Amino acid sequence: MTRRSRVIISVALLLGAFGVLHFRSVGEGVQMRRSFDQFPTGLGTWKGRDDISFEPDIVKMLKMSDYLMRRYENSNGHSAWLYMAYWPSQRRGNDIHSPKNCLPGGGWEPVEASRVQIAVPGSPTPITVNRYLVQKDRQMQLVMYWFQAQGTVVAGEFEAKIQMVRSAFLRNRTDGAIVRISSPVYGSVSETTAELTEYVRLLYPLLGEYLPR
Repeated sequence: MTRRSRVIISVALLLGAFGVLHFRSVGEGVQMRRSFDQFPTGLGTWKGRDDISFEPDIVKMLKMSDYLMRRYENSNGHSAWLYMAYWPSQRRGNDIHSPKNCLPGGGWEPVEASRVQIAVPGSPTPITVNRYLVQKDRQMQLVMYWFQAQGTVVAGEFEAKIQMVRSAFLRNRTDGAIVRISSPVYGSVSETTAELTEYVRLLYPLLGEYLPR
């Protein structure tokens, strides 16, 4: 079977699953264990400095039930922006918005896209996250993000949809979250990657206290 055939079959199965999912009983949205308002402002040497609140119309458009947008700063004076958002249900168009769609809309152009594996406490195997290098004018930013699907880390957008459909059939749940960390490029891309990797290692063990499994 060719790669094109596999893609066509996968898309067809996914569309069919979405059709069945649409007609299945809705079920209740799953609430968070704790609100992001309680998320620590200190993560190792990283200290929270600024919290940002979205305008009500943006929250209404994104349709998440809870979110956090906060700037952290480490002992080197380098900043990292943390954005986490949670959807108790992704039925009826309440889909998680991917940074691949949002960042270009903000004027950031993709330069490089890859995936990296990070060994984190609380996981027997490294997690795989997206690493996204973007540029606007002369500014460059490094972005790491992933989807949190009921205790499972999923890097790809398509894979996250598959995971959601599977969970809907098996558990009647479509809740999910996105975790995104972004930073200006300080020094080199590799140096900034190392700093954000350290940040992810500190952040990841705390997610289970807030997001349902």
